[in-house]
Amino acid sequence: MRTFVLLASVFLINSTVFGGEIGIVFHALMNGSPFVMNEPAPMDNGRYYFSPRLLRFYVAEISFVHDGGQRTKAENIYLLVDAKDAPRYVVGNFNITRIDSLEIHIGVDRIANHNDPTIYPSEHPLALKDPTMHWGWAAGYRFIALEGSAGSTAATAKSDVQVHSVGDTLYRKIIIPVTQTTTATGLDIVLNAEYGALLNDLDVSQGLIFHGYGPETEILTTNMTTRVFTAATPSSVNNGVVDLPFSVYPNPTSDIVTVQYEGNSATVVVVDAIGRVVANTILSGGRSTFSVASLPPAAYNLVIDSGNGKVSHVPLAIIR
Repeated sequence: MRTFVLLASVFLINSTVFGGEIGIVFHALMNGSPFVMNEPAPMDNGRYYFSPRLLRFYVAEISFVHDGGQRTKAENIYLLVDAKDAPRYVVGNFNITRIDSLEIHIGVDRIANHNDPTIYPSEHPLALKDPTMHWGWAAGYRFIALEGSAGSTAATAKSDVQVHSVGDTLYRKIIIPVTQTTTATGLDIVLNAEYGALLNDLDVSQGLIFHGYGPETEILTTNMTTRVFTAATPSSVNNGVVDLPFSVYPNPTSDIVTVQYEGNSATVVVVDAIGRVVANTILSGGRSTFSVASLPPAAYNLVIDSGNGKVSHVPLAIIR
C-alpha cells in the first residue's frame, strides 16, 4: 500500500509541473572533487597547484528545448553565477513538463553589454557589484572573472592569477542535453561544472594577470564553453559492481544527491517528515545525480522503487 501511495504522489507532482519554477543547479567541481575556495588543487597532472579565490561568470539567453521539440526562451533573464554561493539559480516559471536540452550563452549579449549598469536595481545581476563585474561602457562586463594563486606546491601557491574575459567577441553559446529533477515547485536541471578544466592549455603556474581580449581569455572562454559543463545524467557504474543494491551520496548533502545502484531502472522520490513527496526523478541504470537544492534543510526519506515490489528506504539529511 505504501508503494501505491508514493507512486500516486509522484504522479501528482508530475501532473502539476505546468507553470512550475525552473532552476539550474551548478554542481561545482575541481578535478572531480568538490570545488572549494582558497584550497590549492593540483593542475596539469600535478605539475603545479592553483588555489581559487574568485570565480564569477554571466549566463544569458537561456532557452529550453522541451516536450517533443518545443522551444521556450527565458526572456531578459541573466544569471551571475558565483562559485562560492548557493548553487541553485532560478530562471523563472514556465509551462514545461520535460526538458530535453538547455541552451545558454556565457557572457552578456551585445546590447545589454553596453547598457548603463546603474539603470538596474541593486539585486539585478547586471547592476554594479562588489567586486565589480563591469569593465566600462566601451568594453562592457567581465564575462568570466577567475582569480587565485599558483605555485609549484600547495604550500608555495602564492603567485597572483587574474584572468578576466572582456569583449563582445567572447560571447559564446553552449547546448547541453539534460535530464531533470521534479520538485514540489517545478523542475531542476543539474549541470556538473568542472571548473578545473578552465585552466586547460592555459599555463598559470608562475602567475598570470590578463584582463580583456587576447589569447589567454580566448582559451579561458573556449574551456568554459566546451570542457566545463556536462549534464548530471545517468551513466554506467565503472566496475559494474557495488557492495549494496544501492548507495546514496553525499549524505548529508546541500544541493545534489547521487544514487548508485544495480538494475535497469528505478523511481526515486524524496519524502519529508510528514510523508509528502517533495522531489522525484527516474533513474535508468548505473548512477544518476539529481537536485535537492530547492528543499529546505531538514531530515528526509529517500525511497527507491525498482519495481517488482522492491522498495528501499534511506534517511537523507539536507544541511546548509
